[in-house]
Amino acid sequence: MKTILTLSDFSQSAEQALNRAVLLARRHDAVLELAQLSGTGPPDSAERLQRCAAMLARRHRLRVRCLGALDGEARLREAAAARADLLVLGWPAAGPRDWLLGGPLPRRLLRRQPCPLLVVRQPAEQAYHRLLVTVNLAPPAAALRLVEAAAALAPEAQLELFHAIGTRDEARLRAAEASYRSVLAYREALYRHARQHLLQLSDSLGARRNRLMYTLGRGDPACQALVQQEYGGAELIVVGKPRRAAWAELLLGSTAARLLGRARCDLLIWPEANAAGAASANIAAAGAPPTPGSRTMGA
Repeated sequence: MKTILTLSDFSQSAEQALNRAVLLARRHDAVLELAQLSGTGPPDSAERLQRCAAMLARRHRLRVRCLGALDGEARLREAAAARADLLVLGWPAAGPRDWLLGGPLPRRLLRRQPCPLLVVRQPAEQAYHRLLVTVNLAPPAAALRLVEAAAALAPEAQLELFHAIGTRDEARLRAAEASYRSVLAYREALYRHARQHLLQLSDSLGARRNRLMYTLGRGDPACQALVQQEYGGAELIVVGKPRRAAWAELLLGSTAARLLGRARCDLLIWPEANAAGAASANIAAAGAPPTPGSRTMGA
């Protein structure tokens, strides 16, 4: 991770996101870029942003670049896609204008996600100690990239791999009047397949195996991930998000979108098939389940 971009309007949620971005920039020796959206924050935001960049560079011995005001979300997407390995945002209290535009800024960016997005909901007082990584087992290469991204973000943290087994196909078997024994055999085959894949993912991380565990759930992936996060106390949920057309996103939704509005902890949303993005160049790797304008400051 070479560059981390965060927005600031000097609100409480933005300050939490900035503090988390600073922790990550220090851990990864990354350039921290500060920006704001035009029309947000107090009248003297531009001057305050410059002073904030200078203070962070001096206090934390970081390389800090102040981008100033970005004229709209389109410019933010362009800057994030071209420059950032990670975009860090707070979860703001949405006002009437936000809902007219389609919800809070992180939700709007999710529709055409320019790069990996970290949404900060909790105070950033220390590094992450426990991560819950929700994995979709197909395709295996995407699951492996997601796990490696989580491991690279917080190398010292404990990783818990989590996969929720769907119940739709089992319901179809019941509707087709399959025998109880057949349904149980199908369910056990799903669990066995999922356990094998999660074990393969954990083995792929080698030396991290002693700080890695995996858990299986059953039901809706977003709901089960929230239950598991609350039970295990993870400070961060990591979830992948497939890239697809806007109509498909609107029609089908995604686990990432459901988690974004409901998670109480921090959430890292990793765009899948992100070969063109800067982040996937830095963190990358290698059967389907049975179915029926800038200024730099630094030390």
